[in-house]
Amino acid sequence: MGAKKKQEEVLKVDFHTHPLADRYYCSFTSPRTPTGRDADDIAEFLATAADRDIDAIAVTDHDCVASGWFAKRVAEEAGLPILVIPGVEVTTNCNGWRVHVLAYNLKEDLPPNTLTPWEAVEEVHARGGVAVLAHPKRNGNYGPEIFFRCLNAGMDGVEVKNRVNGNFDPAYWLGEKSEWNERLVQTAGSDWHWYGSRLNVPGDFSVDVPVDWLTGKGLITPEEAGEALSRRAAREREKRGNRGKVAGRRKQWGSLDSWWHEWDKEYYAREEWV
Repeated sequence: MGAKKKQEEVLKVDFHTHPLADRYYCSFTSPRTPTGRDADDIAEFLATAADRDIDAIAVTDHDCVASGWFAKRVAEEAGLPILVIPGVEVTTNCNGWRVHVLAYNLKEDLPPNTLTPWEAVEEVHARGGVAVLAHPKRNGNYGPEIFFRCLNAGMDGVEVKNRVNGNFDPAYWLGEKSEWNERLVQTAGSDWHWYGSRLNVPGDFSVDVPVDWLTGKGLITPEEAGEALSRRAAREREKRGNRGKVAGRRKQWGSLDSWWHEWDKEYYAREEWV
């Protein structure tokens, strides 16, 4: 009998969130230093996300790369039990139709509503980032053209589950047996916008993604992956121990006062986010 095949390691990720909501949508002047309001909203977002049963969350504010890097720093320095992937939702243009491309690990903003989606994919790659087509179902009659031109430009993935814009099956256009189905990673996102309430919670729409893909694309380090897998195993043990009981993970991160408001916020406000 042959050796048993090792099970692929995965992490649960929400790839699409907006702690700053639409604050810098299509803005050519998104900040590189946090305003007090921005910083507080990001902290509240992270405290909420840390209570969810997910391993990583991408911060993809509209046309603002800086908030993702700031969120990553806050999570690391506060010791939160969740990985943050810095990202941005880039506003692109296809014949006057606004199309969104999710980009990860960018250090500089792309000019909003200027590039075509496939040009944005190429530019993201030129800058060392990862490009995923957001909610393709919402792209109307331009959907197939956008999808295939982004595919030819080398996009890394496609969002197949979105809380706001519904589900999308790449096989609808590619066919069930297309080699592209294997190459494209399929992502999911809550598309959570923070408007001062928790009606829509980050992590409600997430997907299991192979660790090898996340590390291979440089979205997380192997060390971060190992820590996240250890936390996941601990959560699973906790779940088994709490069967039939009321489990309470929220006790640790339900209040910001324990970590965020003790920070010297003026110090952080002086520094650039990226």
